[in-house]
Amino acid sequence: MTYDILVRGGRVVDPTHGRDEIADLAIVDGRVVAVGPDLDGAAEQVIEVAGSLVLPGLVDLHVHIASHVAPGAAHAMLARAGVTTALDLSGTAASVVEEGARSGVGLQVAVVEQVKPDVHMPRNPTRPQIRAAFDKILAAGGIGVKLHVDKGWDADATGAIIDEANRHGVWVASHCGTTTAGSDIEGLRQTLELAGDNHIQIAHVNSYCRGDIETADQEAQIAVELLRASPHVFAESYLAEINGTSGVCADGVPTNKRVIGWLERGGYDGTEAGLRRAIHEGFASVPRLTSDDMILEVGDAGVEIWEAAGTRTGICLPINPGISRLMLGASRNADGRFDVHAFATDGGGIPRNVTLEMGLSMVDWGLLDLRDLVTKACRVPALVLGLPAKGHLGIGADADLAVVDRRSRKPSTVIAGGRVVLRDGVAVGTGTRFVHTSHGSEHVERVAGLGTVIDPVGTGFYTGEGIAA
Repeated sequence: MTYDILVRGGRVVDPTHGRDEIADLAIVDGRVVAVGPDLDGAAEQVIEVAGSLVLPGLVDLHVHIASHVAPGAAHAMLARAGVTTALDLSGTAASVVEEGARSGVGLQVAVVEQVKPDVHMPRNPTRPQIRAAFDKILAAGGIGVKLHVDKGWDADATGAIIDEANRHGVWVASHCGTTTAGSDIEGLRQTLELAGDNHIQIAHVNSYCRGDIETADQEAQIAVELLRASPHVFAESYLAEINGTSGVCADGVPTNKRVIGWLERGGYDGTEAGLRRAIHEGFASVPRLTSDDMILEVGDAGVEIWEAAGTRTGICLPINPGISRLMLGASRNADGRFDVHAFATDGGGIPRNVTLEMGLSMVDWGLLDLRDLVTKACRVPALVLGLPAKGHLGIGADADLAVVDRRSRKPSTVIAGGRVVLRDGVAVGTGTRFVHTSHGSEHVERVAGLGTVIDPVGTGFYTGEGIAA
């Protein structure tokens, strides 16, 4: 047989098929057709990977790659992190489709759109108004909606949107909190109570365990207990120390009130002057966009970027405690299932795409093994998104994989859909293949070409495949 690509001599890790061995992997027409030691046959392209890990491509179900987030760079940033499939968790759906068509590097992408009061629907919407908002988002190529604490939804509206999404088979995610609960452990508790028996994606569980109410480790344990009481919801967390937020100031103080508290916790005044000092001293960092990356700047360079923009930049702060990140990343229930089902990054165009780097560090510490990392970063999120041919390397699987240097913990080669999209750490792919519902087929095909149609009702998000104990 003549293969399109032969990946030769790496350590292939595929817990779905019980494989952890030095082997070759062959690809034809975008599919894995053979895996095993010393495969016979010629290949149009041979990639020698001895000494490296060969893992399924990462499926990151929380990224930000809309046209206003690192335009021209976000897709390449994901590829350099080993991601081959991603779910954008804010949108707009139209901007994600347009940006993917313009600057994609060969990945597969889906999007849920963040709904805003007085934009998508009234602040106290009726059920027909909620459904009308859903219809517009699906037609634009989205698969669902996201609620965000900062947008000002009250508890009644939040509960109604979650319930209506479940009634109509629409994906729904939440950055927990409402007008009566913050983005903290109480916000998580309230969101789960509002969801009840409904399905929902709980975004970045670690961000509710920063020690705002109890200690960080106590909050992580509370989060675990809350999730165990809601086994039907899908939960993800990230492993980066930094967050991403607004650096905008007005009248001498940050406009995001949470930034004030984060600065004070770091030993800085919760003022514009305090933020300037925090950037100068390296506690806060300011993103700088290059042609295909987002670089974090501190010191004089960071202050200069921030001031030149009139403070209207993003900033990143080191506010995610290691203890809660590690506890939530490793915690299992009595059946051995992970309490937080998947790793995601809340990254993409925000430079914290560190699942491989930090996940392999957890492996080095013995908190996880390689099979666990692949399960949480690849297989479970693929099943939740309803893409069973992804997240594993069995015969017939989509040829999505990452060749990872074990020492640097970074990919050298990434293959998505049977095409090399990252070579020697450089993004070389083109285009984006979108995952959407049938309602968005016309729009997606017109803007970006053919995609993959899913019905959220048939995905693990609703069926529980991949997350049910």
